[in-house]
Amino acid sequence: MLSNGLKDFAGKKVLLLQGPIGPFFYRFAKQLKQAGATVYKINFNGGDFLFYPLSSVNYTKSLENFEPFLRDFCIKNNINDIIVFNDCRPIHSVVQAVAKEMNLNLGVFEEGYVRPDYITFENEGVNGYSRIPKDKSFYDALIVQDYKTKKIGNTYPAMVFYAFCYWLGAFLLSWYFNNKLHHRSLSPLEIYPWIVSYLRKFEYTQSEKNVKEKIKTLPKRYFLVALQIHNDTQIRSHFQGARVESFIEDVILSFAKYSNSSDFLVIKHHPMDRGYRDYSSLIDSLSMRYGTDSRVLYIHDEHLPTLLDNAIGCVVINSTVGVSALHHNCPVKVCGNAFYDIDGLTYQGSLNAFWREAKMSKPDHELYLKFKNYVVLKTQINGSFYLGKVHWH
Repeated sequence: MLSNGLKDFAGKKVLLLQGPIGPFFYRFAKQLKQAGATVYKINFNGGDFLFYPLSSVNYTKSLENFEPFLRDFCIKNNINDIIVFNDCRPIHSVVQAVAKEMNLNLGVFEEGYVRPDYITFENEGVNGYSRIPKDKSFYDALIVQDYKTKKIGNTYPAMVFYAFCYWLGAFLLSWYFNNKLHHRSLSPLEIYPWIVSYLRKFEYTQSEKNVKEKIKTLPKRYFLVALQIHNDTQIRSHFQGARVESFIEDVILSFAKYSNSSDFLVIKHHPMDRGYRDYSSLIDSLSMRYGTDSRVLYIHDEHLPTLLDNAIGCVVINSTVGVSALHHNCPVKVCGNAFYDIDGLTYQGSLNAFWREAKMSKPDHELYLKFKNYVVLKTQINGSFYLGKVHWH
């Protein structure tokens, strides 16, 4: 949390590890230096190097050797703060322990909890590791404060461009760096899922027409299940099942046993995972096995706000779709560890009971407004990683 914006870093020595794809960390470092900080950066692959080539250190050894390397680097350079993007990546998993041991400040960036127009920055951890209070009484005592949001615009084209550049840089310098350190594959074959994603988008536009028409006839008769990316580090770290497939089976089995026979289940694929996974066969097989094949619908590209407005409830692992559901006054059941899983906001009973009790478990709207206000003022920065627009507090 930045109480005084970048002025908090004046006179400090700051170490940047891996950031979001693109030049955000390079721009951020320039701003830190202008605020009076001394900045160091460690690169882990050619994509990191492409966007931060100067005044950086290139780490090429194994994951096992990184913790002692990090500790020695911090001692040698008298580091005060370590800043990362996403605290669950393998190369960042040791940072919390090192920071705590050496009494260093740890700052973590993440995609916005409140979207669009925001990015997240917290001390110590984000999402499941967030220090956001989970005590309902804490928010009950708060007074909502005003804030202004500047519209950022469409970030997707820039993100796709930077993703391609990052992958290309990693590929060209794979002979030098240890690309196995990355949380996702940096293989040259990664171009294939991007092509598949593009083609599938058009395919689903036609093949899912009947499913979408069916959903339109089911207002307040379906539950929405929001899937996350298959290799999302948040799933491995904050969900007991550790895999999307496990989540899907848990949900369908529970729905089959405990839901009303007149209710439907709409499973929505994550748009960024379109080229990597298709769960059609799995969902069809599980639905047939548990006798719900006529009540389970699987879709890819559908307007999320409309789905939430018309759903009985929403089931997530710990996706920020849960926050969107709260915004739409849609009951939410969290199956993992999420910063917004708070009594009064989300359903606190079991998934088995949720199917029957969701209609009576609407989020407390006043509590939600206070919660959102606190989250925006304390953890969100109005801006984008990909468009170079960041409005620091």
